[in-house]
Amino acid sequence: MQVSIKLFANLRKKLPKGSLGKATLDLADQATVNDLIHHLDIPLDLAQMVLVNGEQTREFDQALADGDQVSIFPPVAGGNECNI
Repeated sequence: MQVSIKLFANLRKKLPKGSLGKATLDLADQATVNDLIHHLDIPLDLAQMVLVNGEQTREFDQALADGDQVSIFPPVAGGNECNI
């Protein structure tokens, strides 16, 4: 099956060169979100927010389907503290 992937921030380096943050990957039938994360060699603690077809999930054992769109965001760090 084919799944569309979008990775953000420093996770983009996990995609093939030239993919500009998004790619289409071939996965085995019944592959799960966890299988995809491992396929991309992303540590689980760096998959802070995962969206499948626009819906946030933490159910990494959720099976994916052909044509699904998955977005993975890393943890967000705070900005500069501003004392006013």
